[in-house]
Amino acid sequence: MEHLVDLLLKNGIKPFSYFPKAVELEKKISHTDLSALVFLLMKEQLTMSELASDLGAPLSTITSMAKRLEKKGWIQRTSSPKDQRVIIVYLTEEGKILARQANEIMNQALRRVETALTEQELEQFVYLVLKVVKSLQQPEDEYNTSIKKKPTIRKISIDE
Repeated sequence: MEHLVDLLLKNGIKPFSYFPKAVELEKKISHTDLSALVFLLMKEQLTMSELASDLGAPLSTITSMAKRLEKKGWIQRTSSPKDQRVIIVYLTEEGKILARQANEIMNQALRRVETALTEQELEQFVYLVLKVVKSLQQPEDEYNTSIKKKPTIRKISIDE
């Protein structure tokens, strides 16, 4: 289940917008900020660069977000003991509570999906979701070019 959550978040899907129970959390925090907290909950701590990579956002955007989350008391940032230039981010106790709430909302919804689908259907679902996300992330001109390059299916007759 955690693997599916990780895939959804890393591929730019904002799952919280699809879960009705997330409405209360949305009053406190944005989808992207919530995704960052869930990543930190799963990984315990990340460098700013790792968090930017996981969220698929520029480091400058993540830096602004981290300052905002730190100001609200949900994360802490500290310099790495190995390299002072590297900033490590981790959740505060209040941030962990918020991230656990979000994680539980996602897990409840995903458990419903999991019970509705067979194991094979679940694999197909994950595959298709990722395929759709990749096609939507692709610039339109590249997408139009890739459609034109689709291979044609040839029928081959087999002699007995």
